[in-house]
Amino acid sequence: MASEQDSVSWGVDEMSLIFPRPKTGTAVLIEGPRQPTLRFVVEMLCEEISSDSPVYWVDGGMSLDPSSLIRPLSARGMPASRIELLRACRAFTAHQMVDLLRRLDEEIRTYADRGKPRLVVITDLTKMFADRQLNGAESRAMLEECLDTIQMLSRNMDLLFVLTLTESDASRNQRNMTDKIRKVVDERITIKSWKEEHIVATNHMLDLTTSPMITAPFSATLLDFYPVDHSSIVVCTSPPFNKISSVMPNGESMDSEARSASAL
Repeated sequence: MASEQDSVSWGVDEMSLIFPRPKTGTAVLIEGPRQPTLRFVVEMLCEEISSDSPVYWVDGGMSLDPSSLIRPLSARGMPASRIELLRACRAFTAHQMVDLLRRLDEEIRTYADRGKPRLVVITDLTKMFADRQLNGAESRAMLEECLDTIQMLSRNMDLLFVLTLTESDASRNQRNMTDKIRKVVDERITIKSWKEEHIVATNHMLDLTTSPMITAPFSATLLDFYPVDHSSIVVCTSPPFNKISSVMPNGESMDSEARSASAL
């Protein structure tokens, strides 16, 4: 069983409050619309970078934009120079994706002096294999090799793999590949929406969904602080600012209270 040190933060408070942290040695699939899914990945890897842990990002969907890390790093009090802890590469074809994953083991060992990574992100894994120049059998075989490599590396190197799939008008072949990935991963999260700071996501393995708190607009009035039977005193049109009022705490004058409030 993985220890607490082997857990990785989701990087998003609302998810961390509801879902258990994912563990190294496993693979997690993140699905949903492109923008919130990519935003989630950025928040997660920025949280990991902020703890001085290097992160690997294998980009299969032209999603990689290092400048997108600057703001979430700044929100965590981290300088932009922390981006140096991100080691990223981009695959343009299915063959490149297979090759990058084959070499990931060697890549991690080469840069071991910079710290041991815990998190590897692979974005839009299936897009490479939906290429019409590949026949169905070939694309499925290469995807299966990638998934076997991910499972082997996650166990042997104690890594957490986070894979993303973004919503699209997928072909039958790509839908079949999506189903195959879902069967292989240890955990599956669907991001349904992300408005302002509120994320709605479902953990399918636990059958749990985040429910952001919705607060109605509230404007406090004096009636919220005084009994109703004193309302005639509170709402008088010409309040005696220069007199001591029995309804004021400690017998203080209302004009001194007004000055104190304006000073704040």
